Amino acid sequence: MRLKRTVMAVLAGLITLCASAQGVISVDSKASVLPDGNVELLFTVSLEPGWYMYSTVPVSGGPMATSFTADESSAFTLSGGLQDVEEAHVKLDEGFGIDVKYFEGTAQFRQVIVPASQETFTVTGYLEYQTCNGAECTLNESEVSVKVDPTAAPGEASAAPSKGGKAAGQGFWSFLLIAFLAGLAGVITPCVFPMIPMTVGFLIGGGSTKRAGVLKGVIFGLSIMVIYTILGLVVALFQSTAATDAIGTHWIPNLIFALLFLVFAVSFLGAFEITLPSGLANKADREADKGGYVAAFFVALAMVIVSFSCTGPFVGSILAAAVLDGVALRPIVGMAVFGLGFSLPFVVLSFFPGVMKKLPKSGGWLNMVKVVFAYIMLAFAMKFLYNIDAYFGWGIITRLGFIASWVVLALLLGLYFLGVFRTSHDSPTDGIGWGRHIAAIVCITFAFYLIPGLFGAPLQSISGLIPPMDGSTLTLSSGGTAQAASGDNAAATGYSTLKYHTDLDEALAESEATGKPVFVVFKSHTCSVCKQMEATVLSSAAVMDRLSDEFVIAHLYVDDKTEDAEFRTLGRRYRDLEMRQFASASQPLYAVVDAEGSTLSGPVGSCSEEEFLNFLNF
Repeated sequence: MRLKRTVMAVLAGLITLCASAQGVISVDSKASVLPDGNVELLFTVSLEPGWYMYSTVPVSGGPMATSFTADESSAFTLSGGLQDVEEAHVKLDEGFGIDVKYFEGTAQFRQVIVPASQETFTVTGYLEYQTCNGAECTLNESEVSVKVDPTAAPGEASAAPSKGGKAAGQGFWSFLLIAFLAGLAGVITPCVFPMIPMTVGFLIGGGSTKRAGVLKGVIFGLSIMVIYTILGLVVALFQSTAATDAIGTHWIPNLIFALLFLVFAVSFLGAFEITLPSGLANKADREADKGGYVAAFFVALAMVIVSFSCTGPFVGSILAAAVLDGVALRPIVGMAVFGLGFSLPFVVLSFFPGVMKKLPKSGGWLNMVKVVFAYIMLAFAMKFLYNIDAYFGWGIITRLGFIASWVVLALLLGLYFLGVFRTSHDSPTDGIGWGRHIAAIVCITFAFYLIPGLFGAPLQSISGLIPPMDGSTLTLSSGGTAQAASGDNAAATGYSTLKYHTDLDEALAESEATGKPVFVVFKSHTCSVCKQMEATVLSSAAVMDRLSDEFVIAHLYVDDKTEDAEFRTLGRRYRDLEMRQFASASQPLYAVVDAEGSTLSGPVGSCSEEEFLNFLNF
């Protein structure tokens, strides 16, 4: 026993020295002067085979993002936050139930600093990041020390974030496809569709030859693309490369997009009409009346202005997707492709004016399109409102409430298609056609697809749009009564319903009073493997019965940010305890201790149900 304790102590000492880099081969850093006089710090993390780490982009309810904290110094200031150098891989993490961004093999990060003078100085601080291998996760801190000479010749800066990998390429092309389809959808809105005959008539009329009509149609289409591209360029210019990493989770842009969607949704439901100043449209109309090729541009400008009340939601959606993705080029390209989709029908009709005779006539169906858009925008407004709630940690918009709102919206839209109710600006109809029947079936089916999510179903196909598992999911008791589960951000049923302590001293005190041993769990809020274990092994009936009847449960979060006088944070205290007593720095880690804190069984990590039950049979 003494030999075992000696070996454990030696191992604990070794792990204390290298625990901040479990799964990591090396962390290298260097500095280079940029052409503008600022300095770029480049950090290169080499990972062991089978291990991966997460990107710098924070994801609400997801893993811990990689970050850099610099020690206080008057020699420099940070410019923005830490950024990924290369595009991260994307995968669905079953533990979190959302898409996460991660790196394998080698990961590079850049931090720009602004020197206060031309004197040489040293930047010290630490990288904080999370590494996982599918069976365990670990929170790491790597100390950094970089000497900086601001007078050195500008060196080669690290590459800007580049597109790499199959997943990244697919995401970009999917974004462009959505932008193009959104442009096409804008044509069938009530503000645009009735203007098609008049606009095409201008392009091919006025005694022009067919060749002249085609040329005016091309100029019109290019003008639409240029106008929307300029809008995307303006948005991109206001995006600094540092801001794009955090803008997806910051409350200000999410509030702007939420209000935008809510205002347009209420407008489309008939409450009021959104219009731009009439002077803009009148001026564009006057220029268009002059005729000629130049007039094609002003017709395009007038079209963009007049149609704003209907195309605004599409434009806002594309810009929101582009900005929240964190890539400065996307607003420009997205708006250009949107303009292409929006102008393409007009250009094609100017080439083949005879096709206009086959277009459906304007009518009540256009009002129905506005109502459909209103419900869709209300659904996505909930997403932005949730991001605000998650940013401040209020817990007002839970997963249960979010999914319930989507269920209601989907059902209402389905009933609207069936003609159960109408809005104030809908036209009377004699019957419901086959198209509305199919649309109603789709909406109501989607509502029924969402309902299991209220009771803990992961809903993986839309996991990137809905909040992750929290404590709000309903469970059915043996008597059939619906109850709300409580617990941490793990599975919403099973193990997470058990009572536990987050303070070890409280757990030890209860252990002394009851005579029950303490089941200690070392975990983190951002540990995917911890969530998987709690949703499977720990939630099995056999394990649940043992834990609920025979143990006091203590959850020790190694990422707890509560201040601690000795270890700076409570999480550091528990991480130090894990390394000293159990010679491990990985999570999850399970152990059983007595009321004095002495080990009775374990530790064990991620394992099967049989192995876990054997661990409990000490």
